Amino acid sequence: MFNFSSMPFFDNHTHRINIENREITPLQLGIAFVHGWGPINPTDRPLGASAEIENCTPEYEYHVMNMGVMKVLINQLAERFGCEPDAEAVIRERNKLTLRDGYGYAKSLYEEANIIGEVVDDGAPFGDPVLTCFPTKIYRLFQMDPYFRELLSSCSSYSELNKTFDTGIRNRLAEGFIGIKSHVLELCSSPLRIVEDAEAEKSFAAAQLNDPGAFETVYLAIFQHVLQMTQELNFTVHIHTGCTGNPNDLHNCTDPYMIEPIMRDHRYYASRIVFLHGNPPDFGHDAWVCHAYPNVWMDLGWSLPWLSMNMESILEEVLAMAPHSKILLGTGQHDHAEMSWLAAKIAKSSLENVMANQVKRGLLSEKQAIETAEQLLYKNAFRLYGLDSH
Repeated sequence: MFNFSSMPFFDNHTHRINIENREITPLQLGIAFVHGWGPINPTDRPLGASAEIENCTPEYEYHVMNMGVMKVLINQLAERFGCEPDAEAVIRERNKLTLRDGYGYAKSLYEEANIIGEVVDDGAPFGDPVLTCFPTKIYRLFQMDPYFRELLSSCSSYSELNKTFDTGIRNRLAEGFIGIKSHVLELCSSPLRIVEDAEAEKSFAAAQLNDPGAFETVYLAIFQHVLQMTQELNFTVHIHTGCTGNPNDLHNCTDPYMIEPIMRDHRYYASRIVFLHGNPPDFGHDAWVCHAYPNVWMDLGWSLPWLSMNMESILEEVLAMAPHSKILLGTGQHDHAEMSWLAAKIAKSSLENVMANQVKRGLLSEKQAIETAEQLLYKNAFRLYGLDSH
């Protein structure tokens, strides 16, 4: 019924990719889809470990290559290259192209998937040539956390920190950054709460001495200042949520519901927030927060492309709860351009099937279904960031 393959795709969250003329192994591609397994393995290379990937035993390599997302990627690349859906065969064909022209290969993937823009989360200064690796138009997030830590150590008072931070953010936005990235849910072990400037001032000295509670108090005060700035300066705050597979995430509470004590304060009703990395178990909570608060959006990066085999059911669940105008599709891509390419393909094919089912059931008209697909694939991002969609 639907074919969305030629529709544009906007990647709402990506990291730097490598477009050098290089060859990789199947394991190097596979390991890119694993977050954080290194810290739970010993530092010294175990007996029989792979020489190319530190700590990767033959047993672990076997499991890496059997992740669902890797099987999907190998199959999709095999169809593209016209070879057997075998990891060795696929990587051999890939390397022929990347060794000849790494950037050209990435560009061909982006053009094939019609990836028209990406929001890049990277610590490089604005305009740094390292970010010319992306063969599409990019929009930048400024990383709040390292900047906050830098100022916390160099300023003599909370008042100075607040003023310097404010000036710095305004300067970064003037340079061209379109949003701020925060890990407020990971950095605050205690429940989020309203912190007034007077309390932050009292906690400043202890925060400089690395007292955890004092650090959280000062950070929350600055974070709330950022939320107020979004209303004046029309930018977005992107908040990391969910567990993206890193075992270190499992003890953190990154549930989007944690933002509620702050969002109930009338001063932040119009603050612009994007919850990143909608993934199990929290994407349902992402959707409900989007439903409850008019100024919150959600991003499904990590579900895309990691959960490619289950993307249709995830879309069905989220579309039933969140306004269709507030769902963004990111990827969490890093190092390999195949990640965004695969995400775009899966997003489009999944939306084709989901929308066809909704129309068949009489829940949506064909016109509504196409409108929803366009919103998720690119229009919501363009509207949120005030970009030209033509």
